[in-house]
Amino acid sequence: MNCAAAPLLVAGLSLGLAASAAETPRTPADWLHAMDGAFRELDYDGVFSYYTATRAQQVTISQSQSADRRERTLGYGVGYRSAARLATFRVVHKVVDGVEHERILHLDGPPREILRVGDKVVGLLPPGDDFALGGAAAGSYARVFARRFEEVPDNYQVAFAGNDRVAARSAVRLQVTPKDADRFGYRLWLDADTGLLLRSELHDVEGAHLEIFQFTAVRIGDGVANADLEPGIGKAVRRELSPPQTPEQGPAAAETFWRAGWVPSGFRKANVSQPSASAVNTLLFTDGLAAFSVFIETMPAAGAGSVVSRNGATVLLTHAVRGDGGEHLVTVVG
Repeated sequence: MNCAAAPLLVAGLSLGLAASAAETPRTPADWLHAMDGAFRELDYDGVFSYYTATRAQQVTISQSQSADRRERTLGYGVGYRSAARLATFRVVHKVVDGVEHERILHLDGPPREILRVGDKVVGLLPPGDDFALGGAAAGSYARVFARRFEEVPDNYQVAFAGNDRVAARSAVRLQVTPKDADRFGYRLWLDADTGLLLRSELHDVEGAHLEIFQFTAVRIGDGVANADLEPGIGKAVRRELSPPQTPEQGPAAAETFWRAGWVPSGFRKANVSQPSASAVNTLLFTDGLAAFSVFIETMPAAGAGSVVSRNGATVLLTHAVRGDGGEHLVTVVG
Protein backbone atom coordinates (compact mmCIF):
# COMPACT_ATOMS: atom_id res chain seq x y z
CA MET A 1 0.00 0.00 0.00
CA ASN A 2 1.21 3.51 -0.76
CA CYS A 3 2.56 4.93 2.51
CA ALA A 4 1.43 8.42 1.54
CA ALA A 5 -2.16 7.15 1.34
CA ALA A 6 -2.07 5.56 4.81
CA PRO A 7 -2.74 8.82 6.72
CA LEU A 8 -5.65 9.55 4.41
CA LEU A 9 -7.06 6.07 5.04
CA VAL A 10 -6.70 6.45 8.80
CA ALA A 11 -8.35 9.87 8.65
CA GLY A 12 -11.19 8.44 6.59
CA LEU A 13 -11.73 5.63 9.06
CA SER A 14 -11.73 8.09 11.97
CA LEU A 15 -14.32 10.27 10.28
CA GLY A 16 -16.43 7.21 9.51
CA LEU A 17 -16.32 6.04 13.12
CA ALA A 18 -17.21 9.53 14.37
CA ALA A 19 -20.15 9.68 11.99
CA SER A 20 -21.35 6.25 13.13
CA ALA A 21 -21.13 7.30 16.77
CA ALA A 22 -23.06 10.49 16.05
CA GLU A 23 -25.80 8.46 14.36
CA THR A 24 -26.15 6.00 17.22
CA PRO A 25 -29.78 6.30 18.36
CA ARG A 26 -30.48 7.43 21.91
CA THR A 27 -31.75 4.87 24.39
CA PRO A 28 -34.70 5.63 26.71
CA ALA A 29 -32.17 6.14 29.52
CA ASP A 30 -30.31 8.69 27.37
CA TRP A 31 -33.53 10.63 26.88
CA LEU A 32 -34.27 10.65 30.62
CA HIS A 33 -30.82 12.07 31.37
CA ALA A 34 -31.29 14.66 28.62
CA MET A 35 -34.60 15.69 30.19
CA ASP A 36 -33.01 16.16 33.61
CA GLY A 37 -30.32 18.43 32.16
CA ALA A 38 -32.74 20.37 29.95
CA PHE A 39 -34.83 21.48 32.95
CA ARG A 40 -31.83 23.14 34.58
CA GLU A 41 -29.57 24.18 31.71
CA LEU A 42 -31.91 25.54 29.02
CA ASP A 43 -33.56 28.93 28.75
CA TYR A 44 -37.31 28.56 28.19
CA ASP A 45 -40.51 30.58 28.52
CA GLY A 46 -43.81 28.76 28.30
CA VAL A 47 -47.41 28.41 29.41
CA PHE A 48 -48.49 25.07 30.83
CA SER A 49 -51.64 23.49 32.23
CA TYR A 50 -51.69 21.26 35.29
CA TYR A 51 -54.55 18.83 36.02
CA THR A 52 -55.01 16.86 39.23
CA ALA A 53 -57.71 14.38 40.24
CA THR A 54 -58.67 14.05 43.91
CA ARG A 55 -60.38 11.23 45.74
CA ALA A 56 -60.64 11.35 49.52
CA GLN A 57 -61.95 8.81 52.00
CA GLN A 58 -62.48 9.65 55.66
CA VAL A 59 -63.36 7.20 58.40
CA THR A 60 -65.10 8.70 61.45
CA ILE A 61 -65.27 6.64 64.66
CA SER A 62 -67.88 7.50 67.29
CA GLN A 63 -68.90 6.06 70.63
CA SER A 64 -71.91 6.39 72.91
CA GLN A 65 -72.68 5.20 76.43
CA SER A 66 -75.92 4.24 78.10
CA ALA A 67 -77.32 6.40 80.90
CA ASP A 68 -76.21 3.91 83.55
CA ARG A 69 -72.75 3.69 81.90
CA ARG A 70 -73.00 -0.10 81.67
CA GLU A 71 -73.07 -0.32 77.90
CA ARG A 72 -70.87 1.36 75.31
CA THR A 73 -71.62 1.40 71.58
CA LEU A 74 -69.00 2.01 68.92
CA GLY A 75 -69.89 3.11 65.41
CA TYR A 76 -68.15 4.34 62.31
CA GLY A 77 -68.94 6.11 59.09
CA VAL A 78 -67.11 6.30 55.78
CA GLY A 79 -67.30 9.29 53.45
CA TYR A 80 -65.91 9.83 49.95
CA ARG A 81 -65.16 13.00 48.01
CA SER A 82 -63.97 13.28 44.41
CA ALA A 83 -62.90 16.38 42.51
CA ALA A 84 -60.68 17.51 39.66
CA ARG A 85 -58.70 20.72 39.30
CA LEU A 86 -57.17 22.38 36.25
CA ALA A 87 -54.81 25.34 36.61
CA THR A 88 -52.67 27.31 34.19
CA PHE A 89 -49.20 28.75 34.81
CA ARG A 90 -46.39 30.50 33.02
CA VAL A 91 -42.78 29.56 33.70
CA VAL A 92 -39.73 31.60 32.71
CA HIS A 93 -36.36 29.92 33.22
CA LYS A 94 -32.99 31.39 32.33
CA VAL A 95 -29.40 30.67 33.33
CA VAL A 96 -27.57 33.94 34.06
CA ASP A 97 -23.82 33.76 34.77
CA GLY A 98 -24.18 30.09 35.65
CA VAL A 99 -27.06 30.65 38.13
CA GLU A 100 -30.63 29.49 37.53
CA HIS A 101 -33.30 32.20 37.56
CA GLU A 102 -36.94 31.22 37.48
CA ARG A 103 -40.33 32.91 37.63
CA ILE A 104 -43.64 31.06 37.89
CA LEU A 105 -46.91 32.94 37.49
CA HIS A 106 -50.46 31.86 38.32
CA LEU A 107 -52.57 32.68 35.27
CA ASP A 108 -55.87 31.83 36.97
CA GLY A 109 -57.42 33.68 39.90
CA PRO A 110 -55.55 36.39 41.85
CA PRO A 111 -52.05 37.28 40.56
CA ARG A 112 -49.46 35.17 42.38
CA GLU A 113 -45.82 34.59 41.53
CA ILE A 114 -42.84 32.51 42.60
CA LEU A 115 -39.33 33.90 42.08
CA ARG A 116 -36.24 31.72 42.37
CA VAL A 117 -32.55 32.56 42.14
CA GLY A 118 -30.43 29.47 42.72
CA ASP A 119 -31.92 27.81 45.80
CA LYS A 120 -33.51 30.98 47.19
CA VAL A 121 -37.27 31.00 46.61
CA VAL A 122 -39.71 33.86 47.32
CA GLY A 123 -43.48 33.92 46.90
CA LEU A 124 -45.37 37.10 45.95
CA LEU A 125 -49.05 37.46 46.86
CA PRO A 126 -51.50 40.35 46.62
CA PRO A 127 -52.20 42.04 50.01
CA GLY A 128 -54.85 40.09 51.92
CA ASP A 129 -54.33 36.88 49.94
CA ASP A 130 -53.77 33.97 52.35
CA PHE A 131 -53.33 31.34 49.62
CA ALA A 132 -50.95 28.53 50.60
CA LEU A 133 -48.35 28.48 47.83
CA GLY A 134 -47.50 24.90 46.95
CA GLY A 135 -47.77 22.11 44.40
CA ALA A 136 -47.03 23.12 40.83
CA ALA A 137 -46.24 26.71 41.78
CA ALA A 138 -43.86 26.42 44.73
CA GLY A 139 -40.12 26.04 44.64
CA SER A 140 -38.45 24.98 41.44
CA TYR A 141 -40.50 24.05 38.39
CA ALA A 142 -37.91 21.35 37.69
CA ARG A 143 -38.23 19.93 41.21
CA VAL A 144 -41.99 19.59 40.74
CA PHE A 145 -42.01 17.86 37.36
CA ALA A 146 -38.56 16.33 37.01
CA ARG A 147 -37.86 13.08 38.83
CA ARG A 148 -34.58 11.36 39.64
CA PHE A 149 -34.08 8.36 37.36
CA GLU A 150 -30.84 6.78 38.59
CA GLU A 151 -32.63 3.78 40.11
CA VAL A 152 -35.45 3.51 37.56
CA PRO A 153 -34.22 0.26 35.95
CA ASP A 154 -34.56 -1.53 39.30
CA ASN A 155 -38.25 -0.72 39.77
CA TYR A 156 -39.57 0.44 36.39
CA GLN A 157 -39.41 -0.51 32.73
CA VAL A 158 -38.76 2.37 30.33
CA ALA A 159 -39.58 2.03 26.64
CA PHE A 160 -40.20 4.14 23.56
CA ALA A 161 -43.86 4.71 22.73
CA GLY A 162 -43.52 6.43 19.35
CA ASN A 163 -43.33 10.05 18.22
CA ASP A 164 -45.86 12.82 18.67
CA ARG A 165 -46.30 16.60 18.64
CA VAL A 166 -46.86 18.89 21.64
CA ALA A 167 -47.11 22.71 21.61
CA ALA A 168 -46.19 22.67 17.91
CA ARG A 169 -42.90 20.87 18.63
CA SER A 170 -41.85 17.33 17.65
CA ALA A 171 -41.75 15.03 20.66
CA VAL A 172 -40.45 11.59 21.63
CA ARG A 173 -42.80 9.53 23.78
CA LEU A 174 -41.59 7.33 26.64
CA GLN A 175 -43.57 4.87 28.73
CA VAL A 176 -42.38 4.34 32.33
CA THR A 177 -44.10 1.22 33.71
CA PRO A 178 -43.70 0.09 37.34
CA LYS A 179 -42.74 -3.53 37.94
CA ASP A 180 -45.22 -3.91 40.83
CA ALA A 181 -48.47 -2.41 42.13
CA ASP A 182 -46.79 -0.18 44.75
CA ARG A 183 -45.93 2.54 42.23
CA PHE A 184 -47.58 4.75 39.64
CA GLY A 185 -46.75 4.77 35.95
CA TYR A 186 -45.72 7.69 33.72
CA ARG A 187 -46.05 8.73 30.11
CA LEU A 188 -43.52 11.36 29.04
CA TRP A 189 -43.31 13.53 25.93
CA LEU A 190 -39.80 15.00 25.46
CA ASP A 191 -38.83 17.69 22.98
CA ALA A 192 -37.07 15.94 20.08
CA ASP A 193 -34.45 18.69 19.75
CA THR A 194 -33.61 19.51 23.39
CA GLY A 195 -35.06 16.77 25.62
CA LEU A 196 -37.20 19.28 27.56
CA LEU A 197 -40.32 17.71 29.06
CA LEU A 198 -43.34 18.97 27.08
CA ARG A 199 -46.04 16.76 28.59
CA SER A 200 -46.31 14.15 31.34
CA GLU A 201 -49.11 11.92 32.55
CA LEU A 202 -49.18 10.10 35.85
CA HIS A 203 -51.62 7.20 36.17
CA ASP A 204 -52.52 4.54 38.71
CA VAL A 205 -52.43 0.77 38.28
CA GLU A 206 -55.88 0.87 36.66
CA GLY A 207 -54.79 3.46 34.11
CA ALA A 208 -56.76 6.37 35.59
CA HIS A 209 -55.07 9.75 35.23
CA LEU A 210 -53.87 11.31 38.49
CA GLU A 211 -51.90 14.24 37.09
CA ILE A 212 -51.41 15.74 33.64
CA PHE A 213 -48.88 18.46 32.87
CA GLN A 214 -48.57 19.94 29.39
CA PHE A 215 -47.04 22.97 27.73
CA THR A 216 -49.55 24.73 25.50
CA ALA A 217 -46.89 27.12 24.17
CA VAL A 218 -43.15 27.27 24.81
CA ARG A 219 -40.13 29.21 23.52
CA ILE A 220 -36.70 27.65 24.01
CA GLY A 221 -33.32 29.31 23.63
CA ASP A 222 -32.09 32.85 23.02
CA GLY A 223 -35.57 34.37 22.79
CA VAL A 224 -36.01 34.33 26.58
CA ALA A 225 -35.44 37.86 27.91
CA ASN A 226 -34.03 38.88 31.30
CA ALA A 227 -36.88 41.35 31.67
CA ASP A 228 -39.37 38.45 31.78
CA LEU A 229 -37.79 37.30 35.05
CA GLU A 230 -38.82 40.52 36.81
CA PRO A 231 -41.94 40.37 39.07
CA GLY A 232 -45.16 41.71 37.61
CA ILE A 233 -46.99 42.36 40.90
CA GLY A 234 -46.51 45.98 41.94
CA LYS A 235 -47.62 45.86 45.58
CA ALA A 236 -47.17 42.38 46.99
CA VAL A 237 -46.59 40.45 50.20
CA ARG A 238 -43.31 38.50 50.10
CA ARG A 239 -43.04 35.02 51.61
CA GLU A 240 -39.81 33.12 51.96
CA LEU A 241 -40.27 29.56 50.71
CA SER A 242 -37.97 26.65 51.45
CA PRO A 243 -37.45 24.45 48.41
CA PRO A 244 -38.20 20.72 48.88
CA GLN A 245 -35.18 18.86 50.20
CA THR A 246 -33.83 16.30 47.77
CA PRO A 247 -32.90 12.86 49.13
CA GLU A 248 -29.17 13.31 48.72
CA GLN A 249 -29.22 16.38 51.00
CA GLY A 250 -30.26 14.45 54.10
CA PRO A 251 -28.39 11.98 56.28
CA ALA A 252 -29.42 8.55 55.10
CA ALA A 253 -28.29 6.80 58.26
CA ALA A 254 -29.15 9.27 61.04
CA GLU A 255 -29.93 8.06 64.54
CA THR A 256 -33.70 7.64 64.79
CA PHE A 257 -36.34 7.36 67.48
CA TRP A 258 -38.68 5.60 65.03
CA ARG A 259 -38.26 2.94 62.38
CA ALA A 260 -40.64 1.62 59.74
CA GLY A 261 -41.49 -2.03 60.21
CA TRP A 262 -42.26 -2.44 56.51
CA VAL A 263 -41.77 -0.42 53.32
CA PRO A 264 -42.55 -1.41 49.72
CA SER A 265 -39.72 -3.24 47.98
CA GLY A 266 -37.15 -1.00 46.33
CA PHE A 267 -37.67 1.96 48.67
CA ARG A 268 -34.80 3.08 50.87
CA LYS A 269 -34.59 5.59 53.70
CA ALA A 270 -33.24 8.81 52.19
CA ASN A 271 -33.66 11.43 54.89
CA VAL A 272 -34.50 11.77 58.59
CA SER A 273 -35.66 14.73 60.67
CA GLN A 274 -36.06 13.70 64.30
CA PRO A 275 -35.25 16.53 66.75
CA SER A 276 -36.55 14.72 69.84
CA ALA A 277 -38.68 11.84 70.97
CA SER A 278 -41.68 14.14 71.60
CA ALA A 279 -41.53 16.48 68.57
CA VAL A 280 -42.80 15.74 65.06
CA ASN A 281 -40.43 13.19 63.55
CA THR A 282 -40.06 12.66 59.81
CA LEU A 283 -38.79 9.75 57.72
CA LEU A 284 -38.38 10.04 53.94
CA PHE A 285 -38.24 7.01 51.65
CA THR A 286 -37.56 6.91 47.89
CA ASP A 287 -37.04 4.41 45.08
CA GLY A 288 -35.29 7.02 42.94
CA LEU A 289 -38.49 8.13 41.22
CA ALA A 290 -41.34 7.96 43.74
CA ALA A 291 -41.04 9.11 47.36
CA PHE A 292 -43.13 9.16 50.52
CA SER A 293 -42.76 10.74 53.96
CA VAL A 294 -43.81 9.40 57.37
CA PHE A 295 -44.63 11.92 60.12
CA ILE A 296 -44.93 10.76 63.75
CA GLU A 297 -46.27 13.06 66.49
CA THR A 298 -47.88 12.78 69.90
CA MET A 299 -51.64 12.38 69.52
CA PRO A 300 -53.31 15.80 69.71
CA ALA A 301 -55.46 16.40 72.79
CA ALA A 302 -58.58 16.54 70.60
CA GLY A 303 -57.73 13.18 69.02
CA ALA A 304 -57.88 12.43 65.30
CA GLY A 305 -59.82 10.15 62.99
CA SER A 306 -58.42 7.90 60.27
CA VAL A 307 -58.14 9.61 56.88
CA VAL A 308 -57.32 8.24 53.41
CA SER A 309 -57.04 10.97 50.80
CA ARG A 310 -55.64 11.14 47.26
CA ASN A 311 -54.95 14.45 45.54
CA GLY A 312 -53.55 13.74 42.11
CA ALA A 313 -50.43 11.63 42.68
CA THR A 314 -50.29 12.45 46.39
CA VAL A 315 -51.84 10.01 48.87
CA LEU A 316 -52.33 10.89 52.54
CA LEU A 317 -53.11 8.38 55.28
CA THR A 318 -53.35 8.81 59.04
CA HIS A 319 -53.31 6.10 61.69
CA ALA A 320 -53.18 6.03 65.49
CA VAL A 321 -50.42 3.93 67.08
CA ARG A 322 -50.21 3.08 70.77
CA GLY A 323 -46.90 2.12 72.35
CA ASP A 324 -44.88 2.39 75.54
CA GLY A 325 -44.62 6.14 75.03
CA GLY A 326 -48.37 6.65 74.75
CA GLU A 327 -50.58 7.20 71.73
CA HIS A 328 -49.12 8.79 68.57
CA LEU A 329 -50.55 9.93 65.26
CA VAL A 330 -48.74 8.57 62.18
CA THR A 331 -49.29 10.38 58.86
CA VAL A 332 -47.96 9.01 55.56
CA VAL A 333 -47.76 11.34 52.56
CA GLY A 334 -46.46 10.13 49.21
